[in-house]
Amino acid sequence: MYISVMRNFIYIILFPVFVLSNYEYSSQDYNETSPTYRDDVWLPSYSNHITLHYFSTQGWAGWTNTFRQLSDFQYELKNDYGYENVVIIAVGKSNLSNHNSNFCANSDLPMIMDEAFDYPIRAQFSPYSDHKELTIIGYDGEFLGSITLSSGVNNNAKNYVLGIIEDNYVTSILGDINGDNILNVSDLIIIVDFILSDIYDENGDMNYDGGLNIQDITLLLNIILN
Repeated sequence: MYISVMRNFIYIILFPVFVLSNYEYSSQDYNETSPTYRDDVWLPSYSNHITLHYFSTQGWAGWTNTFRQLSDFQYELKNDYGYENVVIIAVGKSNLSNHNSNFCANSDLPMIMDEAFDYPIRAQFSPYSDHKELTIIGYDGEFLGSITLSSGVNNNAKNYVLGIIEDNYVTSILGDINGDNILNVSDLIIIVDFILSDIYDENGDMNYDGGLNIQDITLLLNIILN
């Protein structure tokens, strides 16, 4: 009874903090064939992923072809190189009312729309958000590199991206208790249960002090929210 009450008390504290963490702009996935369709991408769907953001305009004649090439490259990253925690996200530039499924032809990559006329996403990524720009962001939101795909996704572009991923890719993630390669509330719940049951898991020991306690919950929560 005591454990159940304590668990519910901790959930009441944690969940409102998570829910109230808002994004500065809409990051809804508009690609109907994407596995994250209608979800907010980057966070939390792709937390703890290296993310590649492709900035372009759907009206550009080469958009669909490059988007397809990027989708093929995404497949190569996962199936040929084993990079499961890397995702390519297309950033369109249009009024949301003008969006249609043709923009996502032959690609299952997530696509978000940078709404006219302020284009807040491009403003956040400036100066690495020009037309045809592919910008690479690390796990903590740090800038890793950028390349212009003026000739589509050619070998030079692939080698550039692969070099950055190789230098920054992490195979295991501290705090990922359930092993799904994402840090989220599910991991917080497991840590809470472990603490209440006096179970130790080194992957939840965020401060490496040899035990699980409220400090580990706080550290993991801060990572999720940020």
